[in-house]
Amino acid sequence: MSDDQRRQELGHFLRTRRLRLSPEEAGLPHTEFTRRRTKGLRREEVSALAGISLPWYTSLEQGRDINVSDQVLDSLARVLRLDQDEHHHLHFLANPRQNAFIPREEEPAVSSSLNYLLDQMPLCPAYITDAKMNVLAWNRLALSVFGTFGTADSRERNMIWRIFMLSSYRTMFIDWEDLAASLLGHFRVMYSQNLEDTWYPEFIAEMTESSPEFATMWENYEVRCTSKHPQAITHPLAGLLNLSTLVLPVQNGSGQFLHAYTPDLQDGSVERLAQLAEETTVKQ
Repeated sequence: MSDDQRRQELGHFLRTRRLRLSPEEAGLPHTEFTRRRTKGLRREEVSALAGISLPWYTSLEQGRDINVSDQVLDSLARVLRLDQDEHHHLHFLANPRQNAFIPREEEPAVSSSLNYLLDQMPLCPAYITDAKMNVLAWNRLALSVFGTFGTADSRERNMIWRIFMLSSYRTMFIDWEDLAASLLGHFRVMYSQNLEDTWYPEFIAEMTESSPEFATMWENYEVRCTSKHPQAITHPLAGLLNLSTLVLPVQNGSGQFLHAYTPDLQDGSVERLAQLAEETTVKQ
C-alpha cells in the first residue's frame, strides 16, 4: 500500500464516521444543532471535542502527509464513538507498520494441517478464505449447507459475490442484511490492507454495478475484523439451524481466515446438522 493511498483511505474513513454521528449522540448542547440542515458532525466540532486544531484535523481528513500520535487517534476514536474493530482500523490506516498484520503478497495454498482441521469438524460447516474472500478449501458439511463453490477461477468462489448475487442466500439466511454487512466489513479491512492490489477496485466496480445493495453498504464503510456472532439459517433439508459464526485468522502470514459455523447446543441444531451430514454421506 502506498502512503498516498493509505492517507486517502484514512480521510475517507474519518469522513464517514463523522457524518454518521449526530450532534446529539456526540453530546453537544441542543441549541447547537436545532437549525442544522446537514447530517453528522462538522469538522470544527470533531476537532474541538478531540482537543486538536481545526486545520490539523482538516488536513487529516483531506489525506495530507501529517504525523498522528496514538493518543490523538484514541481521542478521535472516543469522539467518533468507534467500536473496537473501527478503532483498530483507524490505528492501522494511520500507522500500519506498528498496528496491524499485513498479509504477504503471494497467496499460498491451504496447508495440509488446515485441510485436516476442516475434516475434523464433521458437525461444523467450515471453510477457508483468502484476503479477497475467495473460498480456498471447505469441509463436506459446508457443501451441504452452503452449496457448491464452483470452479477455482469463477466468481462463485467469492463469498462477497455469493452473498449479494445468489438469490438462494437471501432466503436461506434469516438475517441476510446482517451477514452481508459482516462479510463486507471484513472485506473492507482486507481491502484497506491491500490498496496496491488492482484486483480490489476492479471487483468493487463490478459489484457496485451489479448489486445496488452492495453499492449502498460499501458507501456506508462498515468495518468488522475477526468476530463471533449468531446466524440463523433456514435450510431446505435440515430446517432451522441456529449457528454462531466464528472467523479466525490463520497465523502464517497468508491472509487466510477460517470461517466456522458452530451449532446451538440446546435447540436441536446439532441433531439436524448430524442428520444432514448423514443424508449427504449416503447420497455420495
